[in-house]
Amino acid sequence: MDKTNILEYFKRRDEKALEECEANYGKLLRRIAYNILGSDEDAEECAQDALHKLWESSKSELIADPRSYLATVTRNNALTRLRASSREKRGGGEYTVAISELADCLPSKQNVEAEVEARELAKAIDRWVRTLSTDDRVLFVRRYRIGDPVSVLAEDMQIRPARVSQKLRSMREKLRKYLVKENYLE
Repeated sequence: MDKTNILEYFKRRDEKALEECEANYGKLLRRIAYNILGSDEDAEECAQDALHKLWESSKSELIADPRSYLATVTRNNALTRLRASSREKRGGGEYTVAISELADCLPSKQNVEAEVEARELAKAIDRWVRTLSTDDRVLFVRRYRIGDPVSVLAEDMQIRPARVSQKLRSMREKLRKYLVKENYLE
């Protein structure tokens, strides 16, 4: 079912909207959460929480892209759970590794003094991502937004993991240079 029909269900407050979202986006949502948390059970809860939030949201009628909305909410739910669990025990999943790879490309928390600056940084990164080829953009988003492991990316792209790592390293360096040029890094 396409998103237009799903949006119609939301406008009518028909619970079929949730069923269709689960059928169309559930696998992606669970994968995003699993890549961050490393737990099937927690991933399922994050995905279900995102669906519930969309349903309860008074904005659900105004959301143009339920897939993006649900992916973002699921990711945020998973990150919140990860922070909570890492307070209890130090550790982390594949997502923690992926984010640590970007550390040299991003300013430290001390340099980002306000929410507005963080949003501007996100917009700058989005602009840079749009300059990438489709394949590179997919690779970057799958690694750093969804948190897919290098081994999975290599298998899907039918290339060696070392080649994927090399491509990601090259993209991180290009991102770093772009952010220097845009005055987000020195």
